[in-house]
Amino acid sequence: RRLLDEALAPGAVALDAGCGRTTRLREYRDRIARLVGVDRDEAAGHENPFLDEFLRADLERPLPFETDTFDLVYANFVVEHLQDPERAFAEWRRVLKPGGTLVLLTSNRANPVMAVADRVPRRARMWIKRRGAGAVERDVFPTVYRANTPEKLAHVAASVGFTAVSVEYVATLHRYGARLPGLRPLLVAVERALPAARRSTIVAGYR
Repeated sequence: RRLLDEALAPGAVALDAGCGRTTRLREYRDRIARLVGVDRDEAAGHENPFLDEFLRADLERPLPFETDTFDLVYANFVVEHLQDPERAFAEWRRVLKPGGTLVLLTSNRANPVMAVADRVPRRARMWIKRRGAGAVERDVFPTVYRANTPEKLAHVAASVGFTAVSVEYVATLHRYGARLPGLRPLLVAVERALPAARRSTIVAGYR
């Protein structure tokens, strides 16, 4: 929340990149004058009730916006799906106003549990996400992890001109055990034992 609190002044114009059916930015509508969402999944985007405008768009192709349009670009668990993250980051930088902020959350492949999970058959991973976290299969998309270690993410962001203003590592594996008795405390204990940079989620802000 801190990064969004700092990035969003009253009257802000914000882009949710890969918005899906909902958005965490709904909690900031008192500050956001215009909230635009883009997603490749047109049906999901049109179901999102919190947007002022939705456009179908591929994040790895030129976005349908003028340069210097947004005060905030927000990408919530999107980076792990990008085949060409440099291209997406370059577009995010282009559409940000001078002084605007990119805030993202993404999976951290430096986390040993995340690294092992990627080798588990997709059907088994889907079962865990559905049973443990309540995920709906239609909203689960393939992951490629092209920029999903601290080092790779830093390189991609810097390569298009971003400067990090904050990078934090958050323990979130426990959400996969929310509905499976015994699994949640195990995942919490595992992440507590890890160095900070190997926790499962990267939360970063760039300008």
